[in-house]
Amino acid sequence: MASGTETTLIRLGEFQDGQEAECFAVLATREKGTTKKNEPFVKCYFRDRHLTVEAPLWADSRFLRQADGWTEGLAYRLRARGRFNARYGLQLELIDLRPAGGPDDEADGFDIGTLVERSKYPQGDRLGKILEFVGRYIEDEKLSELVRRILEAHAPALELMPAASHMHHNVTGGLVEHLWSVTRVSILLAEHYGRYYEELNPPLNRDVIVAAAILHDIGKLRELEYHPIEAKYTTEGNLIGHILMGRDLVRDTAREIGDFPVETLLLLEHAILAHHGKTEFGSPKPPATLEAMILHYADELDAKFNAVAKVLRTADGEEPFTSKIWAVENRRFYRGTPLPLPDQDQPPF
Repeated sequence: MASGTETTLIRLGEFQDGQEAECFAVLATREKGTTKKNEPFVKCYFRDRHLTVEAPLWADSRFLRQADGWTEGLAYRLRARGRFNARYGLQLELIDLRPAGGPDDEADGFDIGTLVERSKYPQGDRLGKILEFVGRYIEDEKLSELVRRILEAHAPALELMPAASHMHHNVTGGLVEHLWSVTRVSILLAEHYGRYYEELNPPLNRDVIVAAAILHDIGKLRELEYHPIEAKYTTEGNLIGHILMGRDLVRDTAREIGDFPVETLLLLEHAILAHHGKTEFGSPKPPATLEAMILHYADELDAKFNAVAKVLRTADGEEPFTSKIWAVENRRFYRGTPLPLPDQDQPPF
């Protein structure tokens, strides 16, 4: 940093009022504005995995013009002074900053992984589980090959991409976690209803259900552009959307394999196209097969449960109910009475 004096290195959320210290943080976003006196300002929002803190730059700040050159999503080493505001809580008064990285920062504990929200599962873990599902539950060889080809061709992107920009699983690695979770729930439903309605002829097609659950959001690899703070929509994603792009990817892969069963592909495509349930939610068709219906409800449940669980985990204060949650029609959820939880060194499954 610019100053030669030693400064305490702390975490972003550890600043005390009036304390000068250094921390590592990612620039999440910048908001430009003008005061009532027509003076320019920039509100910079820095974050780590747990907290976002505002650093306002007013007209007299030497950083006001420099901020135009700062990169959203980039990690910085900040020197700042903590300021507590009765209305806005903790804010930072910037003293100095530079991009983080290099041996000196690494020696001081810099790790970009600690600054961005990411799946609780280790990299590769959920994709490995999904591939196990393919081997265990998809008996149709052509369908199994199709799913494997797509997963293996896009494995690096799958490990990074969030499932959405805002609504659910919007963290690094969130997409593969969502695909695993939806597939697991879909398998449970397929096994239950397959046994319950064993008189169905043709029987419930578990192969299609599992394949569709794994691939239903695969188009998000083209709809979104990875960003460690917030995924951005591509031009193609805005104009076409992940549902059709996912269907196209599946259809193209089936064509590469050749001699693909016509009805199997049709059932798989329909389930992908219908997984949002309604045309107003982006699906060209509502579910018209039992396989598509199972996928739709498994996907909807997983997305909404994740959105609510995230708010419940992070809610502050003593209010008995959460704030309104957009993903579930702006309902407020009861927070309940916390109980002591056992320590978990590893995720449960």
